[in-house]
Amino acid sequence: MNANHIGDINKMVSIEECCLHLQAAGWKEWKNQFKKHARCFYKRFPTPTNCACNWDKEGMQIQLAVSNTMTWESVTMELTLCGELKDGTWVELLNYGLPKTVKEVTALVPRLLAIWEAANQFESGGKK
Repeated sequence: MNANHIGDINKMVSIEECCLHLQAAGWKEWKNQFKKHARCFYKRFPTPTNCACNWDKEGMQIQLAVSNTMTWESVTMELTLCGELKDGTWVELLNYGLPKTVKEVTALVPRLLAIWEAANQFESGGKK
């Protein structure tokens, strides 16, 4: 299957079609040693607060993992945002049990970014 023959982004599609939609939208595929069952994609999004350990990189990176369900009848996706907060603590935000289409899943990215920003506003008493 090639990029000129991608199924409807609004419908549940195969893992191959999901991957083509993500690549067409600027997501980059990279292997993840901890998620060998999935094809993992990454994309940076602009945010007011960057990861404290990646201060030289703009915005935050989101991982979108795509895998087949146990029955191989459909795909399942997860969104993950991981980073060091301003106070030196770390968070890993995992959003799973998601809708079945690429369009619906990628529409949830702003929610993860909003949670990231809210977490950075909290005063924990850690190093700041």
